[in-house]
Amino acid sequence: MLKVKSNLRVFFICIIIAFVCLFGYLLFQNFCAELFIRWKFEERTTLNLFKNGFWNAFIIVAIIYPVLEELIFRLFACRLLNMTKLPVWAVVLISAVIFMLYHWSWSQVVYQLLMGIWLAWIFMKTRNIGWAVLIHFINNAFIVTYTYLTGVGDSVFELNAGNIILSISLAVVTTIVVIFLIKKGIPHYEK
Repeated sequence: MLKVKSNLRVFFICIIIAFVCLFGYLLFQNFCAELFIRWKFEERTTLNLFKNGFWNAFIIVAIIYPVLEELIFRLFACRLLNMTKLPVWAVVLISAVIFMLYHWSWSQVVYQLLMGIWLAWIFMKTRNIGWAVLIHFINNAFIVTYTYLTGVGDSVFELNAGNIILSISLAVVTTIVVIFLIKKGIPHYEK
């Protein structure tokens, strides 16, 4: 009975982490995207993701990508790095950097690095790939659904002082909340 309660607790904490990250970092990512578009590091492009329909995009982006990426970057990379006897923080950081480089986009560098850190940290803490897949699924499912419903506009972020302060503040608060949730909310499972 104790294991079921712990698993339910981790399940709800993972859902909360996914939504905190979504709302805390997406505004910051939009700020970065607009900045890099204006600086000509990236171009504003129309997504061709939905050319075969919403459900095709949803299955690929929200189901296949999270499963494959978590198998590669958490299960394989973290376990492989862990065998080198590196400290856990180094395993988490190295796998997150690899995850970020795989998604390489100037506007997503911070977002992908932080998501990689949180997903690797949760995997290393619980030793259960399912929790990382769950967070990754929620993140991608929300993004693909939101993008489909709203489309891609001319501007993803209005560059003004209020929005810049809000996006940076939200990212900092999100980071603190996620650290607290992982440290206090997810029990450490040992092999």
